[in-house]
Amino acid sequence: MKYRFIDWQEFEAPGATDGEAVGVLTLNRPDRKNALGPRMAMELDTIFGEIRHKQVRVVVITGAGETFCSGGDLKEETLPLERPGDDLGIRGEYGELAQWMINDHFHVIAQRALRKLEELPQPVIAAIDGAAVGAGFEMTLACDLRIMTDRARVSEIAVPAGFVSEWSCPRNLPKLVGLTLANELILTGRFVEAAEARAIGLVNRVVAPENLMDEAMTLASQIARMPYLGVRYAKELIQLYNQDNRTPENYKAELDRVMEIIRTDDSAEGIRALLERRPVRWAE
Repeated sequence: MKYRFIDWQEFEAPGATDGEAVGVLTLNRPDRKNALGPRMAMELDTIFGEIRHKQVRVVVITGAGETFCSGGDLKEETLPLERPGDDLGIRGEYGELAQWMINDHFHVIAQRALRKLEELPQPVIAAIDGAAVGAGFEMTLACDLRIMTDRARVSEIAVPAGFVSEWSCPRNLPKLVGLTLANELILTGRFVEAAEARAIGLVNRVVAPENLMDEAMTLASQIARMPYLGVRYAKELIQLYNQDNRTPENYKAELDRVMEIIRTDDSAEGIRALLERRPVRWAE
């Protein structure tokens, strides 16, 4: 696949003695604040499948420009808005049906991509600048380590947008900050600034924006120079002890709820309100 919205580079770790490499994956759609749409989801699904076989010891994920990822691309997620012009060139009743099918498949691919990210044998570091919202925030939670700039902030915006938290956020966030605080962040969607994120254990380090990639590469290089099997097995055992709820039944339950809620009036209104930058008017 020719990648349009992501960029992959490999670097030899500074101080490497045996060609230890670090891979850097950049979400490269700065004009849309690296929003996740169907094309990017497919590209991530593909690249995460490839990375596990690459000769890199550590992976860094970041975003081009001054935003990590602004979440799902609401302008591409056309349904449940049902705009007349969005029939994908398919006329008649099949136009709307095709939209629903493509939208559903987008969420299937996105979940599959995240599962591949979580299952990578290499440690993954999220280097976060600007906003990491919704799907962007969920992606950082699937990483092993997180570094954040002092101007960055994160939010699980799904519920206030009339949607539901997915990409395993309801499993990953409580493990990092505790169940009580995770409930608050998921149910209210409030933003967490960098200082609070560090205080609650959501991120490992907070740095100035100009130092973000240097800090991420320094940490990645430190890990890359460690014994190969020791790092791989350490990550594997950490996952084994902390992934009790990663079951096919739970992934299916997540998708079932996503497919159901996206067909509701509240979901349509939430998307409209965000696109129009106005308060939400929920149905009575």
